[in-house]
Amino acid sequence: MIVLLICISFLISLFGSIVGFGGGIFIVPILIAFFGYPIELAVGSTMFSLIPSAMMSTFLNRKESNVDFKMGILLEVPTMIGVILGSLLLSYIAPKNLEIAFSVMVLLIGSSFFIKRNQDNTKLGFFDKLNHLKPRYIIKNRKKHVAYRVSLQMVLFFGMLSGTIAGLFGMGGGFMKTPIMLKVFKIPSKIATATALFMILITSVTGSISHYLQGNIQIEKTWPVMIGFTIGAFVGHKISTSISSTLLEKLIGIALLLASMIMFFNFLNH
Repeated sequence: MIVLLICISFLISLFGSIVGFGGGIFIVPILIAFFGYPIELAVGSTMFSLIPSAMMSTFLNRKESNVDFKMGILLEVPTMIGVILGSLLLSYIAPKNLEIAFSVMVLLIGSSFFIKRNQDNTKLGFFDKLNHLKPRYIIKNRKKHVAYRVSLQMVLFFGMLSGTIAGLFGMGGGFMKTPIMLKVFKIPSKIATATALFMILITSVTGSISHYLQGNIQIEKTWPVMIGFTIGAFVGHKISTSISSTLLEKLIGIALLLASMIMFFNFLNH
């Protein structure tokens, strides 16, 4: 069983590292359904296991100038506020009433990665117009020769949105950050995925402290997942360097479709 868990964790981390999701949303239901972990222990084990894998991904991606630390911190601060807001809303809103609607929304976002659209560079899209709201900044990555506009209002809104989702549904909001950076801020896919993994590092460290204090981290239950996640992150990075941006966006779309299916099945199990 331990070897099987390491192998599954490896495959999930490999895919999660490529698409910038980390893998938490995929491994938690597997730990509960197939390995008998209580939900608190499954979440705590996953959170702690993400630390070395996210750290490795951040280190390797930084060497290639793919991590936008400024954008990562700008998004992560309102995300943490959103997590607190989401946990408070649990007292007033039954998350299962929202879960089906949110799973449909994630399904639509994932499907959008497979829809070809005629681009008219003379017209601003919906999110382009929102990104003109002040205060706004131009973030430049000189080594990659790219720049993108970031509205502080949009950062606050979407950061809090992903955090609130995490707080309401008891899952990491990391899987929302990659599509947010791609669709809202038009950040290149490889920079978006690398920056999302950096944000997962921050979230996993702070979350692990909380779960440790609550007794939700047991080393004998955690180390197989951690080993699989760490190796998967290393191999995933090696693979991602040879993947085109077009293929990467398709994989992100597939990951979102899988995430929506997981949320839908969670809703049915309730």
